[in-house]
Amino acid sequence: MSNLASASFKFPRSLRIIKSADYGVLVHTRNENTFRLTSKYFSVNAMKSTERVHTLRFGITVGKKNAHRSVDRALVKRILREAARKQAPALICLLNEKSLGLDVSLRLRAPLKSVSGHEQGVTAMKANLQSDVEQLMQALLRRVSCLKSSCSES
Repeated sequence: MSNLASASFKFPRSLRIIKSADYGVLVHTRNENTFRLTSKYFSVNAMKSTERVHTLRFGITVGKKNAHRSVDRALVKRILREAARKQAPALICLLNEKSLGLDVSLRLRAPLKSVSGHEQGVTAMKANLQSDVEQLMQALLRRVSCLKSSCSES
């Protein structure tokens, strides 16, 4: 068995927001501990926490309004989970440096019909969604690196 086959590429339970009450608080709270970022197709709501230090949790939402078919919702969720899983180590490192915790909500905010490449097929649409979420995750990383400091928002 190769190292690649034995490596875990799962999105662990410890990185997920499990309770709906926690998710509701994250989405509906607006104060100095929260911030929001948007891209062309996605949005991020994030809430820093000083109680749950060194923890990072993601919540992912894809509504029927923007992705009518369950197959499409599942595809978008996979794209968001993969982006979150890839970015998690860098975010956890930053959170450890700053002694913070962070809850992040990732949400599809635009209808899939509006995604460029939608007409060409799933592969083109998927590539556009992946590049958009990668840019959003980089913006999240920059924003987290500025928490508790006098950095300006980019």
